[in-house]
Amino acid sequence: MSNNVEGQSKLKTLIKSKKFQEIFWYFVFGVLTTVVNLVAFTVLDKCFDVKWPVSIFGFDLDLYIVFVNVVAWVVAIVFAYITNKKFVFKTKGNVVREFFNFVVARLFTLFAFEIGLFTLGIMVMENAFNMPQDDLWFSIFGFNVTNKYIIKIFIAVFVVVANYIFSKIFIFKKKEEPKVEDAAEEVKEA
Repeated sequence: MSNNVEGQSKLKTLIKSKKFQEIFWYFVFGVLTTVVNLVAFTVLDKCFDVKWPVSIFGFDLDLYIVFVNVVAWVVAIVFAYITNKKFVFKTKGNVVREFFNFVVARLFTLFAFEIGLFTLGIMVMENAFNMPQDDLWFSIFGFNVTNKYIIKIFIAVFVVVANYIFSKIFIFKKKEEPKVEDAAEEVKEA
């Protein structure tokens, strides 16, 4: 029985820790940002049945899908910045500097994953495996889940992980508060 109580106590301590709270809320808002991105992507994709076919290095590509992906990304970025600043990292830093750094980091993940890996995924599926982007996997509530949506969801995992690393290390840095011992030494020296 004491092991169970001890385990519950450790679990409560973990759940109350700032690190756990930060990761938990980043995950929650990361999922919501992904949903915002997917909804914006889907709305634009479904509202406008446009094709902008081009051939790149002998591979066929629909530039409209890339355009829709970028617009969805912009909508998601604004949502992500607000939620990350207010609810995840809870910083009071310079909004302009933080937002600029946020956008720069997100531009990297946009080009590396949202455009680069997404486009590569579409090209590989269509050209190497003969699986067109509009091939149906399944329908749910009247919504057709096709290859492009499967790739979009797969890419989201890479985007969320990379964005957390950039946010934690480069963007939402909190100034370290002096430790109690350091503050006591500063008082003695004065």
